[in-house]
Amino acid sequence: MTARGFALPILMVMLALANIATLLALRNLWVNDQLLNAEADQLRTQYKAEAVLPVALADILGAAANNNAQATTNLRHTPGSATLTHAFFPNSMAEYALLRQRLSAMTVTCSLGICASNTLDAKTTKASYWKTQITTALPVSATVTPYGDNTAWYWVEVFPQHSTNSPNASLTAPFIYRITTLANGVMPGSTTVLQAIWVRKTPTSSTGQWHSWHVLHD
Repeated sequence: MTARGFALPILMVMLALANIATLLALRNLWVNDQLLNAEADQLRTQYKAEAVLPVALADILGAAANNNAQATTNLRHTPGSATLTHAFFPNSMAEYALLRQRLSAMTVTCSLGICASNTLDAKTTKASYWKTQITTALPVSATVTPYGDNTAWYWVEVFPQHSTNSPNASLTAPFIYRITTLANGVMPGSTTVLQAIWVRKTPTSSTGQWHSWHVLHD
């Protein structure tokens, strides 16, 4: 009777321990699943940011899809008259000076993804800086990438290749383009900011070389 009397409590303890072990195993599976989902979303977000780089390059070369009203009239590659105020990709130092003048009048360094800061600022190598500059970026539409609207953006900073360039320099004065792309993932806080430099082979070439590709952090 005594042995049978202890059997039930022992069985209850063993069942409780088994339940605890099962709950711990389920919790570990849930945690691992969440971590795997977060890692997968971060990878997808990085791939999305990488996919924006050629979109930005096509914009530089004038082959971009019509993502906005300005692109339909090709103003992104045309300074236009003196009464216009839009940002554009310059083809000479005189146009570069005009671009900087227009951006200064707007009290910004970028407009619709075109930037002309003229100096290298340490804050522009931080992901947090670009996250606060979304309103000055060019959004990538769903017609260009399969990721949907309002999930990816880019900026193109235009720098003179030679510091001695002046407004009287050649009409084909070469420029260096630093492209920054930002993409948001599905999960909250899942964001990737990439930065790369593209340089033309020649001042008028439509081909060039990528340099210094890296993910930005804080």
